[in-house]
Amino acid sequence: MKETTVAGVLAQDLVAYGARRCFGLLGTANFKISHALVASGVELISARHEGNAASMADAYAKATQELTLVSVHSGPGLTNALTGIGEAAKSRTPMLVLAGDVPTGAVKSNFHIEQAELVRSVGAVSERIHTPASARDDTLRAVVRALRDRQTVVLSLPTDVQDAPLTGRITPLALPPAPGPLHPDPQSVRSLADALVGAKRPLILAGRGAVIAGAEAALVALAARTGALLATSICGHGLFAGNPWSVGISGGFASPAADELIAESDCIIGFGASLTQWTTKRGKLIAPGAIVAQVDVEASKLGYQMPIQHAVHADARVAAEAIGAELEKRRIDHRPGWRSEATRTRIDDGDNHNAPYQDTSGADFIDPRTLSKALDAILPKERAVASDSGHFCGWVPRFLRVPNARASCLSHSFQSVGLGLASAIGLAIANPGALAVLGAGDGGFLMSISDLETAIRLKLRMCILIYNDSSYAAEVHLYRRRGYAIDIVQFPDTDFAAIARGHGARAATVRTLDDLDPLRAWVREGAPGVFVIDAKINPNLEADWHAEHFP
Repeated sequence: MKETTVAGVLAQDLVAYGARRCFGLLGTANFKISHALVASGVELISARHEGNAASMADAYAKATQELTLVSVHSGPGLTNALTGIGEAAKSRTPMLVLAGDVPTGAVKSNFHIEQAELVRSVGAVSERIHTPASARDDTLRAVVRALRDRQTVVLSLPTDVQDAPLTGRITPLALPPAPGPLHPDPQSVRSLADALVGAKRPLILAGRGAVIAGAEAALVALAARTGALLATSICGHGLFAGNPWSVGISGGFASPAADELIAESDCIIGFGASLTQWTTKRGKLIAPGAIVAQVDVEASKLGYQMPIQHAVHADARVAAEAIGAELEKRRIDHRPGWRSEATRTRIDDGDNHNAPYQDTSGADFIDPRTLSKALDAILPKERAVASDSGHFCGWVPRFLRVPNARASCLSHSFQSVGLGLASAIGLAIANPGALAVLGAGDGGFLMSISDLETAIRLKLRMCILIYNDSSYAAEVHLYRRRGYAIDIVQFPDTDFAAIARGHGARAATVRTLDDLDPLRAWVREGAPGVFVIDAKINPNLEADWHAEHFP
């Protein structure tokens, strides 16, 4: 028998549900729950901005699939976190935000806002601890929705309920057992098997759903059996790293080879991929007459983005294994498809690292493609790569290779600039031992720069590449092409190397490849701490994917 507070018991419950880490920024409304979490063994990673805390947790949860916590103060604490919460919600990240709230009924408080309405507006789920008696069940419900429904959940924690005593025997609560994977309808399996048998140039396209399902081995085996090529959406990037029959990313960030080969496919099956306008280049990558199928655990996603011929409501891994078993039953094994030496040569020659381009480097500015390729060669292969959003963002996944899908995070679901640094921190914590690499634009990095101190304080190993053209380049290129004056989105040059050194990081200003010598020396030392590259890139070079998508 003991007496404790609701906050103390909830912290113990969250640990029992699997929470190990909490990202946050403390204020009076979330101090006690955060303190109780630390006392219960949870590691608290303190950020310098609540939006960054949410994005750190988003990247960490994507990489680990753990119950990941965020802790924010009431009022402005939650509003500051909202963009990161919106990114997580659009990504269906299983994340639980512990949002301190004013005491029940304190509507005159300066901190009072309608938290439920706020979080629902960006697609997150709102839950609340209503009374001391219901608080534990309320929290369990929030955790179940986060983990089982793969939702970003904001749990409002009124301080008077947090502080209330709980007297008596605290009986442990347990998560309900997770359901098994969703199996496909047998007729759907036969239909997809028929489609693959009838195809001459099949393609298997995997998205984040395939990553979550652990479907890589099953998809590789299915592709080998049917002679299919492999590709990923941007959210599945890294899934088939190193596979000789993978063309890489499908869509705007595709290699020249991927662009050609995907558009020649006569049967495309998306496993856990939403087939968005980005992934299909607004349908340009779908050949006339090509069969398109989609496998997803969410029925509402099937055919939502584009017309499809086959909709399969199932887990990506289980569906791939079932199709493979059906083909084996038919004695179909290792069809050639379009796996030939000629195709292999096309993949190699049209790879991002081999395809030719006109280098626009000069004495004052470096071509970002040349820079990115050089950085890929210099940095250790054991790495985790994050990218901010912005005009530059396609160069990161194109040229900075990753060893697996767990080591990639592109926070682009909300298309918000400024989430990259926080994502890199979360990704670094999720991949201990790997060098974290961040690609960011100058505008986005300035938005999030407060947490450069966090990366250094946590003693993370991180290389930050800032593509610095002293502008909001997406607007520069788009509106200059449309005849507008663009001086309002251009700025004086920022010396990021000096700022980085002021924070305690090492840094280099890079205009030519020779300027990367300090980075090479840092890598030879084992890449300790944080290294910032202030890369003065050619401001007149528009990324091809940007010009194509925003004509």
